[in-house]
Amino acid sequence: MINLKNILVIILLIGMFCSLQAQDNYVLKRIKFEGNSTISASSLKKNLSLHARNLGDILIFWNESPQFNELYLEDDINQIIVQYQKGGFLDVEVSSRLETNQDKEEVILIFQIKENTPVLIKEILYEINTARIEDKAVIQEQLDKASEGFYAKTGRRFIDSNIKNTISQINKILLENGFPDPLTEFDVQLTEQNTRAKVIYTINAGDYCDFGEIRVKGNAKLADKVILKQVSFAENEMFSQSQTQKTQQQIQNLGMFQYVTIKTMLNEVADNKIPVEILVKELPYWSVKTGIGYGLEDRFRVTMNLLKLGFLGGARRANLLARHSYLEPYNFSLQITQPDFINPQGSISLKPFIKKEHEPAYDLRRFGLSTTLQQNLHIYTSTFITYKFERDYLQSDVMEVTLETEKGYYNKSNISLGISTDNSEPVFTPDKGLMASFVTTLAGLKLGSKYHYWQGLADLRKYQKIMRGTVLAGRFKIGSMQPIWGDITTPIEERFFAGGSNSIRGWKRGEIGPLTEDGLALGGESYLEFSTELRQHLWRMFYGVAFLDAGNVWEHYDEYDLNDLVYSAGLGLRIKTPLGPIRFDAAQPLWSSRKQILLHLSIGQAF
Repeated sequence: MINLKNILVIILLIGMFCSLQAQDNYVLKRIKFEGNSTISASSLKKNLSLHARNLGDILIFWNESPQFNELYLEDDINQIIVQYQKGGFLDVEVSSRLETNQDKEEVILIFQIKENTPVLIKEILYEINTARIEDKAVIQEQLDKASEGFYAKTGRRFIDSNIKNTISQINKILLENGFPDPLTEFDVQLTEQNTRAKVIYTINAGDYCDFGEIRVKGNAKLADKVILKQVSFAENEMFSQSQTQKTQQQIQNLGMFQYVTIKTMLNEVADNKIPVEILVKELPYWSVKTGIGYGLEDRFRVTMNLLKLGFLGGARRANLLARHSYLEPYNFSLQITQPDFINPQGSISLKPFIKKEHEPAYDLRRFGLSTTLQQNLHIYTSTFITYKFERDYLQSDVMEVTLETEKGYYNKSNISLGISTDNSEPVFTPDKGLMASFVTTLAGLKLGSKYHYWQGLADLRKYQKIMRGTVLAGRFKIGSMQPIWGDITTPIEERFFAGGSNSIRGWKRGEIGPLTEDGLALGGESYLEFSTELRQHLWRMFYGVAFLDAGNVWEHYDEYDLNDLVYSAGLGLRIKTPLGPIRFDAAQPLWSSRKQILLHLSIGQAF
């Protein structure tokens, strides 16, 4: 018999179902979480099928906004439960509710989370299996030493990823101490009403090995001895995976190969010695790259880069560069590089050059020679020291009138020290990582150098993906230079300039800073600039950009004035190509009497 209570329950369930169905196809305005004190909302959203409207959906207004669909809701609740259980909350409770705006046909989805008591790690045990009994004590000692750095620790919350990542840490210890083929597994035992866990790692270390025979394959032209010189280990030394990785990087640094692979021949182990095979694929010994383009500043430009590997034998390489544009009527250089100089991470290069520069305030012809010593400190970081001597011919009425110096040929001799790091990626359109560099120069060494000055320049760039298809990019540059040893001026061609397509885009090239009465740029000795860009993927190969630039150039080296900054903002379009993005920007000065909108056309990101 159906009583009144059952009828009311049935009516309520039907009403809830109909209510949810009515909200299907409503725009999902926002997803919120309540009670999630341990796992952040951003982490929880990553695994959901439902997505709320974001900035990208607002900008790409012609696309349909994300909608709520009740069919995905149960799956998303289960996803949240699984994510919490992997984080040690086995008894988590998750429910949901909707806040509906009938007039706008929008909903806000709210997940209500009750985390309850987490599982804690009560004990961690290691069961070690080795071919030699004496190896057990050595491995146990290494584990005890490293355990403070393990992801999984006694007393901490049981997190599935930490337990698995600790396996990688254990295997790494074995791989660094003579065991080339370790296998580690784990088991978990729950106690005390499933609130405590005992974690047991079973470690099958395998055989202890030393390095055996080292073989090279795939090299048709480069001699074995050149490659073997980059090997950081020797036969009969204890096996270490990091040494094979270091060797791979050092061989790749020769710049002679498409790829380098180091293989440990586990199937050929004999007398506890493991052979190592170095497999390489050589690059073409001759290659030519050419490029043609157009920009509003440099106008028509053409570039040719000729590369010769194995120049005069060994791993030396020679680069011949030829370039022409409005700003550089000619630029020729030949750079000869010797890798593996002093040590496998070092190199030395020699570079004769001749070029002409054309700027509104001057024309300059340079020819000279530079030599650079470079040392790689890390896969992303390197440092260098460069000495350069050049002879210049300047044509500039600006220099003659304002700085009381004669036109004509003069010598410049300087030494520069620098360090840089770059882990940003991908190459042409980075969406994560950091690039930073610092260079300081002392000019006025012997050989009749006309100018004496020091200069420092720091450049910092950061890229961060903030949501699907959206990247926030930022740049900060600061520089200073000062005449020394009795000089009263610095060369105009080495000063700082601002404005243009790669600078503060509301002004023309070099237009910011000290100017003559005719409006020609003099450049300055102190410089500050920063920019930020919001980059949004629009459709296929098209990206939109909103940007803000600021900065200034001042006459003297210590004249920084934050109240004297100029600003510009604008919008841009990027078209992604294999050679880098084609860039269109439109920028206008802010808080300035001039209202002119400047257009920029170029190749590559502004930074």
